[in-house]
Amino acid sequence: MLPALPSFPLADGVVIGEISGITTAIVVFIFACVAFPHLVKNKTQFYAAFAAVLIIILLHSLNIMIGTAGFQVFAGALTGLLQLGAIVLLFAGCGGMSISELAGEMKGAYDDFRGGGTEEKTVIVPLSGEMPRPRQQPASSANVSVEAPPAEKIDLPPNAGWPTKTPQGKSDDSSIPLE
Repeated sequence: MLPALPSFPLADGVVIGEISGITTAIVVFIFACVAFPHLVKNKTQFYAAFAAVLIIILLHSLNIMIGTAGFQVFAGALTGLLQLGAIVLLFAGCGGMSISELAGEMKGAYDDFRGGGTEEKTVIVPLSGEMPRPRQQPASSANVSVEAPPAEKIDLPPNAGWPTKTPQGKSDDSSIPLE
């Protein structure tokens, strides 16, 4: 049997599970980005995720102070949405993408996953020094032999063709005949 998620009872029988481990992981990643600032490619998204984490901590503090069932449900739902937003913002901010670029990449990945991948053939490049395996012919063309047509020699008289060649005894008139 799986262990139950840690939870705390609320007034009026409402129970909300704590998911503070996600916030902890987000905070650890934020501190890693502060320690290694070259990880952050888009500072605006990083600061938006940082603000989302601060609001999560504020909501948790208010939840402990107020403690009514309605506010606990509101705080729990908003905390989950802010955690989701912070993860997406940190992913995009450290990946150097805008949210619209990330959405386009996710749509492309979804289309590839749904369609079974790309339609392009995989090309395998051999390592240096290795000989590529010879290609196999398809089964339908394996039995059919392809032969080149026999070569033919065409013998024509020397004055055949266009323009006709002038005989050697004629004048060197280089004008173009009109008729």
